[in-house]
Amino acid sequence: MPSSSPAINFPPLQTHTYQHPHTHTLIFLHGRGDKVPSFLTALSAWESSTALTLRTAFPTFRLVFPQAPLRPVAAAAAKGERLEWNQWFDVWNTNDFSDNEELQAEGLRESVSGIRAMINEEAEMLGGRYDRILVAGISMGGATLIHTLFNLEKPIGAFLGFCCRCPFSGSKKTLEQMRAVLGLPGTPQGNEVLRKTPILLEHCIDDPLVRIESGRNLREVLLNFGAERLEWKEYGTGGHWFKAPDGMDDVISFVQNVLEVVDSGSGKDVDMDI
Repeated sequence: MPSSSPAINFPPLQTHTYQHPHTHTLIFLHGRGDKVPSFLTALSAWESSTALTLRTAFPTFRLVFPQAPLRPVAAAAAKGERLEWNQWFDVWNTNDFSDNEELQAEGLRESVSGIRAMINEEAEMLGGRYDRILVAGISMGGATLIHTLFNLEKPIGAFLGFCCRCPFSGSKKTLEQMRAVLGLPGTPQGNEVLRKTPILLEHCIDDPLVRIESGRNLREVLLNFGAERLEWKEYGTGGHWFKAPDGMDDVISFVQNVLEVVDSGSGKDVDMDI
């Protein structure tokens, strides 16, 4: 595949801190078929056991929510149907992600290029502090960020993945071979980013869409590629979504530990949209 596919300039819907200094940025990718407004509405209901949300737990974080573009669904077109979904990349068969897997590469290449550019822009706002950039994604958003992580040149503050998988992992590729799937310019060498970036993966055992086995496979892929700061959380129930309150409790604890962020306890004076 060519490596010259343009990056997508995603129009991010973002929330800003007002009465607190901007100390970190969290870029959060939604799942397939979703839109940012509905994702924010759902995400606002994800609370910890002490009723904290992302914005109240981390009031100095700038929250950035890119919107996946509309892409044609190739499987529908093959049946003579015209269908477009908001998706970071296309998938031929959601029951078997390896089916026509090469179809996923084009969208992944464009999306990863766009997210890499966004990470660079956010780091520049923070004085070049890539260690203060966090990325998070659910389902296809998380899968997109996995390949973003493979293709970053510098470690970042943290990666948070929820009910997600690793595209192109079925043939047990090396990290270099995984990067070659997208063939992006500026591909890094070695595994420093994976070794130094803290990673939290959360997955519900009863997830009917991205099976728990796919999440466990992702964990093994990352460990095999050299991830040294990886935490894996399984929850018995919760389906294909965020686990509450346990999942949020674990996110808050993880982020506070890796970034040494102190919970404000309220966040009531922060004017945000989530």
